[in-house]
Amino acid sequence: MNQIITINASQSYNINISYSDLNNLTNFLKNSNFVRKIFIISDTNVCRLHLQTLLSYIEQTNFSYFVYCFEPGEQSKNKEVLFDLYDFLIESKADRNTPLLAFGGGVVGDVASFAASTFMRGMPLIHVPTTVVSQTDSSIGGKTAINHPKGKNLIGTFYQPNAVFIDTKFLDTLSDEEFFNAFSEIIKYGIIMDKQLFEFIETHIDDILKRNYKTITKIIYDCAKNKSIIIQKDEKELGLRAILNFGHTLGHAIEAFFEYKKYTHPQAVSIGEVFASKLSYKLGLIDEKTFYRIKNLLEKFNLPTKIDKIEPIKLINIMQHDKKTKGNILEFILTKGIGEAIIANDINNSLLTETIRELQ
Repeated sequence: MNQIITINASQSYNINISYSDLNNLTNFLKNSNFVRKIFIISDTNVCRLHLQTLLSYIEQTNFSYFVYCFEPGEQSKNKEVLFDLYDFLIESKADRNTPLLAFGGGVVGDVASFAASTFMRGMPLIHVPTTVVSQTDSSIGGKTAINHPKGKNLIGTFYQPNAVFIDTKFLDTLSDEEFFNAFSEIIKYGIIMDKQLFEFIETHIDDILKRNYKTITKIIYDCAKNKSIIIQKDEKELGLRAILNFGHTLGHAIEAFFEYKKYTHPQAVSIGEVFASKLSYKLGLIDEKTFYRIKNLLEKFNLPTKIDKIEPIKLINIMQHDKKTKGNILEFILTKGIGEAIIANDINNSLLTETIRELQ
């Protein structure tokens, strides 16, 4: 069964959700006004596992295709990979009317969409996400980025895609670690805006751990729907959209401290969510029971909830370079209870230091 969510933003588009069916992509291309060639950007793992499946749908159109695959992992979100991609587009005679298709997880989506937003000042963009994080979060909403040595996602744009096609069949090849790591981002939606989703995850934990298709599809749909609501209210993160960064301020700092090698993004975000929840508890926004409810649910998915023995000031200094910092004042997303988030920007360093130490 196909499900469709429409986002009305600076560019309106549909999110198509299906299982083992990308016919909507085929029909979308057939009915488009694009130049009849398409540029597929992916990583070597996704190309090895899924490229032939994607091409079987594209070959039903009259589009010629060009494929560019780079090495998987956060370390590829850099200017060298980006400029190699630009070279590929130039040499393949791409122009501003030829679509670029981002085929992969969050890293592929970030790099490919940044290229699409900047090459010739913008070319059509299609997302076909293949991981839980990209299907529930990163392919939706128009954020693009590469990393800088001083911080994650510091170089980027807002650029809405022309369409998103989610096929949950692609998730079948993910390892359990890859699959369940993503639940830090899913649980985030429950904490910041959707109490029913949080409770659904709590009560359906056995089905989720068995990777029950219907349960997972409902969760992906709910997350996509939640994000679409936020995007339509605040496309460029001028206010409400900032709540999507729950757990990310410290999470990004942890990733950067370890040079994106020790923790995956969802793992670092999990630690950041426990930190933000503990801050919320210490500030009297939630009770101790709610704090442990969040922490325990993350641990059900074998996500890390402790901070390494790192001198807190080192993480605080990295956080000062975070793109959400305003006038050297750090901004944190905290929770007032399951389903409700607030923005806080007046937390002193002593409390941050104390909270980091308590989680080590």
